[in-house]
Amino acid sequence: MFWITLILILLGSRRKTGFTPLGKVKKAAVVIDGDAPDAAETEKDIRRFFDARGIAVQVSKACKGKFIKVKRKVELFVSLLPENGWKNEYVSRRSRACFKAGRFPTKKETYDLVVSDPQGKHFPQREVWKTISGIIDKVK
Repeated sequence: MFWITLILILLGSRRKTGFTPLGKVKKAAVVIDGDAPDAAETEKDIRRFFDARGIAVQVSKACKGKFIKVKRKVELFVSLLPENGWKNEYVSRRSRACFKAGRFPTKKETYDLVVSDPQGKHFPQREVWKTISGIIDKVK
């Protein structure tokens, strides 16, 4: 755990973040749970959403045992990972996006928007994406 923390300190972004309208977003990166049963449908929804707005998007699938590779130079970063582990912390902190959204608050308050599951419930990532996309679409 020490090495992961050290890497995050050295490679992490120090850029200030905040709510950013989609009109100012040219590139986005979204991390989804590639092992989830709704991964393919979620990816299609994400691509459809960004294509309709003329925004280039990179969708990365996080699978067990595989490292996640995400572009750093994007204006919007969204993590739909279902658990708040080191992978989530790593990709979110390393991203240089000016607007970040996710499912879990992190120790360093990395996300500007957090859409969490209610206590004791677990929603599929596709539903969480619909909620997040609905919110970021309204930011002016």
